[in-house]
Amino acid sequence: MQYKGYSSLNILGLTLGITCTLLISMYIFDELSYDKFHTNRERIYRVISTFVESGKETNYSTTQIPLAEELESKYSEIAYSVRLLKSDRELFTNPVTEQRYYEEGFYYADPTLFKVFDFPLLHGDPNTALNESNTIILTKSAAIKYFGSEDIIGRQLENKGNLYNVTGVMEDLPSNSHITFDALISFSSFPREFSSWDSWFTSTYVLVKEGTTINNIERSLEQIRVEHVEPKFSKFNLEVKYWAQPLSSIYLETDFGDQAGESGDMSYIYIFIAIALFILTIAIINYINLATAQASRRAKEIGVRKTMGSGKKQIIFQFITESTLLTLLSFMLSLLCVILFLPYFNELADKTMLIVDLVQPKIILTSALIVLLVGIVGGSYPAFYLSQFNPVDVLKGSLTQGAANGRLRKTLVILQFVIAVIMLICTSVVYDQLVFLNNKDLGFDYTQVLTIPMPDENIRTKSDVLINEIKNRADVIEASSSSSTPGKDLFYAIMKVDGPAGLVSKGVNFCFAGFGFTESLGIPVIKGRSFSKDFISDSTAALVNQSMVKSMGWLDPIGKKLTFDDGNPETMETTYTVVGIINDFHQHSLHNVIKPLAIFQGKGNYYLNVKVSTANLQTTIKAIEDAWGNMNNDKPFSYSFLDDDFRIQYENDQKRGEIFTLFTIIIIIISCIGLIGLASYTTERRAREIGIRKVIGADITDIVKMMFREFIWLISISLIIAFPLAYYFMNKWLQTFAYQTSFSWINCIVAALIIIIVTVSSIGFHTLKAARINPVKIIKEK
Repeated sequence: MQYKGYSSLNILGLTLGITCTLLISMYIFDELSYDKFHTNRERIYRVISTFVESGKETNYSTTQIPLAEELESKYSEIAYSVRLLKSDRELFTNPVTEQRYYEEGFYYADPTLFKVFDFPLLHGDPNTALNESNTIILTKSAAIKYFGSEDIIGRQLENKGNLYNVTGVMEDLPSNSHITFDALISFSSFPREFSSWDSWFTSTYVLVKEGTTINNIERSLEQIRVEHVEPKFSKFNLEVKYWAQPLSSIYLETDFGDQAGESGDMSYIYIFIAIALFILTIAIINYINLATAQASRRAKEIGVRKTMGSGKKQIIFQFITESTLLTLLSFMLSLLCVILFLPYFNELADKTMLIVDLVQPKIILTSALIVLLVGIVGGSYPAFYLSQFNPVDVLKGSLTQGAANGRLRKTLVILQFVIAVIMLICTSVVYDQLVFLNNKDLGFDYTQVLTIPMPDENIRTKSDVLINEIKNRADVIEASSSSSTPGKDLFYAIMKVDGPAGLVSKGVNFCFAGFGFTESLGIPVIKGRSFSKDFISDSTAALVNQSMVKSMGWLDPIGKKLTFDDGNPETMETTYTVVGIINDFHQHSLHNVIKPLAIFQGKGNYYLNVKVSTANLQTTIKAIEDAWGNMNNDKPFSYSFLDDDFRIQYENDQKRGEIFTLFTIIIIIISCIGLIGLASYTTERRAREIGIRKVIGADITDIVKMMFREFIWLISISLIIAFPLAYYFMNKWLQTFAYQTSFSWINCIVAALIIIIVTVSSIGFHTLKAARINPVKIIKEK
């Protein structure tokens, strides 16, 4: 009981450290578990397409529709192939109850999906459920949403006049599946006119036979490329290649933007592993410092035990056992903390981890390793240190401290400071980058822009009338339509383009937009003009961005021609003429560079963009909804703000930054606990010196300066080590963004000041307490 103060500090520090390590471990194992539930996961691959143009490679997770059939029918190493193709945002209705919803998670899929992946059905036959056209399988949640029950085989859903028979209901997909959907529509329902070797629509997965290597698959893909793809695209100076991506690498190692499902980031796994090791290291350092601080108090106990016959091994065993038991107690408290804080951590990390996950074999093994590591490593130094005391010296009161022990203790303190400084700098750089992402000029104005989807073809054909009616409403500044908005995918096609030396074939990113598009989004026109109804010829007008001008080497882009060269008779008949150059704007997040872009004037677009004033916002939205209802009274009205849609791209960065900040704060707190123990040890060790200095005239200020001097040089050494390490790692992290803030040395200065303030605050109490004790009393006791 006499050491309960130190024991409490030890338990508190270890509990915090182990709690954080367990939460991080659960997060890491959850990330690493993606797609592991599939029985044949080692034999499943996704086919990736790579476009090579002018030496630049661009990867896509989609392929042409015929590729899957070609692979399965002609190449013996392929057991099954399956295609997944995301449907457009469509309105689905229960024709009986008239329950209706716009859906974005419905996919077309081949019936072989259930032979490749382990997505068991609750109702229906997986061998036949997707065989027929106009059949659909719903997840349990979707079934309940539309029908109020999961037992709905034979019921129907309606979309654009087509009835889809429900042939299956499946359990909601596991949270650790990179593939996510709410329903599967039979692939035979997809229009066949798009099934050509010229269009990339679908994600293609293959299940290979036992013994097949990735080289076998890629040889087959190369044969298909030579036979079907090269003849079509070689004349455009465009090379298309395929490669096979193992299922295990999809979630963490790639994010091509167009893939079906979610993606993570392996680099953050390494970062969080490092954080967990940092936290454990600091927890162990704290234990050693606090145990060493008790050395002089326990010296007589050790001396008496040795005098009574205890050997060195017995003393070492005693202290390691005490350390392990203390760690075990802290671990039990940590389990309670994990149970308590897991819901909040789930919300922060956007996870759905459960308390039952704590009994996973991996977590149990990790927990055992943590207890043994902290217990044995944390207790070893104090055990060996105390077991070396000479019992005669101890009982005489002439105990001295070895230089080696002092050097080790100082080294541990420096390591603790290095970790804390690195974490502080890294956190501030992450924060700076997030601020940069939110504040950088994106080349357009996304504030107060409503984005309204128009998924129904009937709505799109009347969009011009709808736009005119909306523009007549109060507080509507501008309205327009477009096939894409910032944050959404663009189209890509091979076009004949005017080059400096004549027409050239070039892959072009493009979208269609109506009149008023640049005004709605505040995109500056650098040269020429925007689309205008005053010019009849603008039905075939084009706008190009600055990157397009640069990539084509145009000196005077106005009047240049672009014609589709994709083999489609409908599009090849139209030649577009450049009438204006627009400012480069970010179509995607700042992880991506701005690509050459052409915007063609066109009608019947998917999105309605409405720029509104800030005054009477809700009234304005209601007026727009009324205009929608007047023309589309049977179609639900939905909208979002463009700035919210665009910032969604940074959600993962934001959440990981918040997690990073949380654990940095925890590291600082644990470091403070350790510094309190170290200050206690230092003041106790130098108490006699303090007493003598006071006797010969030193005041409290002199004593405080003397005590701080030792810590200041330890901090100085740690800063010299931490600054270049933090600079190196954060520079590499910033390179993952195409546009990034610069590394600011102000962050290093702020981190140093925080560490100094924390250190001064942590050791100040013990120093002042020792300086105020009667020196005569100290000298007599020592």
